[in-house]
Amino acid sequence: MSGWRRRLEADWTQIRQQLIAELEAARLDDIGVSPAQCEVESLVAMARTVLGPGVEAPIARLLHLDAALCQMELGLYGLCSDCEEPLDPIALDNDPAMQRCPRCEARYRKGDHTREL
Repeated sequence: MSGWRRRLEADWTQIRQQLIAELEAARLDDIGVSPAQCEVESLVAMARTVLGPGVEAPIARLLHLDAALCQMELGLYGLCSDCEEPLDPIALDNDPAMQRCPRCEARYRKGDHTREL
C-alpha cells in the first residue's frame, strides 16, 4: 500500500502545484489570499472561479486523489466507496485513485447515486 500512497501523494502534489501556478499567473494579488496556502476545497473553488471550465479535468483528478488519500487515513482504501467490496489490486495499480468497482462505477456513470451519503 505504501507504493500506492507515494503515487497518490506525488500526483496530488503535482496537480495542486499546477493549479497554484495557474492561479498565481492570473495575478490574484488583489484578493489577499495566496493559493499556495489554501486547503483543497478553497483551491478548487478559487480555480473554478478564476480559471473557468478549462480546469475541470485537473480539479476532478485532484479531488479523486484527495478522496483516495482520505480513504487511506480512514483504513478504507482499496474498498469500493459504494458497495465496500475489495477493489482489484491490478486495477489499483493502473489507477490508485480508483473509487469504485466496475459494477458500481457503471451505475455511477449512468447517474445512479442512490448509495451516496
